[in-house]
Amino acid sequence: MKQLRILTFILSFGVMNSVSAKLVQIIHTNDLHSYFTGSRNGNGGYARLKTKIDELRAEASSKGIPSLYLDAGDFGEGSSFYFSNEGSDSLRALDILGVDATVLGNHDYILGGTELARQIRVAKLKTPILSANLEGKFLMGLEGVMPDFKDFIIDGLKIRVFGLTTTEVHFQYPLRPLGFISSAHKAAVRMANKGLKENVDFMVALTHTGLATDSSLVKKTHSIDLIVGGHDHYRFNEPVMVPNLNGELIPIVQTGAHGAAVGSLIMDIQGKGDAKVVDYKLHDITPDIPEDHETREFVGSAYINRNIYFGRSFEDVIGISTIPLSGTGAGGDNQKTCWSRHVARITRNVAQADLGMQFDIFQGEQIPAGEIRFGDLVDNFPHFRKWGDKGWSISRATINGWVLKNALRFLNGPGAYISVTMDGLGARNSTDKKIVPYTIKTHTPEMALVNGEPIRNMQFYTLAIPSEIPYGFGNITAIGKVILWGAKKIPNSDYWGLLEKYIRENSPLKCLED
Repeated sequence: MKQLRILTFILSFGVMNSVSAKLVQIIHTNDLHSYFTGSRNGNGGYARLKTKIDELRAEASSKGIPSLYLDAGDFGEGSSFYFSNEGSDSLRALDILGVDATVLGNHDYILGGTELARQIRVAKLKTPILSANLEGKFLMGLEGVMPDFKDFIIDGLKIRVFGLTTTEVHFQYPLRPLGFISSAHKAAVRMANKGLKENVDFMVALTHTGLATDSSLVKKTHSIDLIVGGHDHYRFNEPVMVPNLNGELIPIVQTGAHGAAVGSLIMDIQGKGDAKVVDYKLHDITPDIPEDHETREFVGSAYINRNIYFGRSFEDVIGISTIPLSGTGAGGDNQKTCWSRHVARITRNVAQADLGMQFDIFQGEQIPAGEIRFGDLVDNFPHFRKWGDKGWSISRATINGWVLKNALRFLNGPGAYISVTMDGLGARNSTDKKIVPYTIKTHTPEMALVNGEPIRNMQFYTLAIPSEIPYGFGNITAIGKVILWGAKKIPNSDYWGLLEKYIRENSPLKCLED
């Protein structure tokens, strides 16, 4: 970053007005997840974010630098504000914030491609949503409203922004059978070759694929000049510089998540394949930033619309907790607490199963200890399959002992990134031989006990899980239906009702002792 500081120093003396320099500011966010009012620590909030974006644009403009605001996807599902006007307000917010282009994230098609097409129409969205590797656009009604790329002509420069969506198969089930996500690498090569033929001066990959994929993409291509990324919820205080096939260092940027920060990247674009990072800064969206009036009014109306959708106030207190509820903190970092065990137990008891599983990746925002309101419950578990649902439901499946042990082995392996909490699974303490709760990262599958007995390969066990898992697994592959044999939804097992009832009956919540 020594070069970056030198260029910044030179700019402070006015070299930015040189006729040879064509400076462009890239303002960027990612993984907003409809956090309209920000996180519970006071940071973020669309009204303050808008103020900062306008300030960055104005400051750059005063120096003769044009700006482009790019968002790297997952602007939709993730917070209870997604329920305002059935998802369309999450899209309207993009126009209000002044986003020039965004990319399709996996949470943006969570209800399917046809539902996203409906939301785009209702919102009368002007911001282009890009994806060069979404297949089946015509069948889902997205043809013509979700282009592969968008060109911007700035100071005579042709800047092309193309979108790439994560190819992870477990996210794709809402698109089936009408669509799917194809190879990000092949789409990027196709876009790069097209850009070369069409005299593009600066090529931006706007990705919702994660840092590992972004880095691999740079290393295997020649002509991508910048990656504005998302999906990981990583916060990069400086660009990650990765060498491409030509040995040139290409910047990759991310801002964290939930609108807690906005990035400002100044690029000096001299011509095709000749661009340098001049300056970069992440700006935290803190409570002292004044709120933009128009955006504040929009958020206020969304607050009312959200209450109308649920038919009750989000401020209704349903209990007290002495522990934080597991979830993502400010900026998107996951923080697991013993609340996960409570959810696993609720799941197990409702299904009357041998085992209950809670996937921490499904938790929404972390809720601090203290009063728990109805709105906190929804924000902590903001998942549903279709409008009108009261959260996901619970399914009861049968699983073979050999499959169960190998699943535990996988979850404890180096490639696993999914944190799982189990209820009903135990292991013997090495000191006093007492049975203690099984912990994925502490115990081995050979140590696991069900009903006090070791897992037997040829025995079958009942497993309680969120119904979305067998539903999604079955949509992706027929093998899923075999592994989770006979999975059936439990009647009247919607999570929001179950969680509210449990919190009311067990207030104040404490960690389970058994």
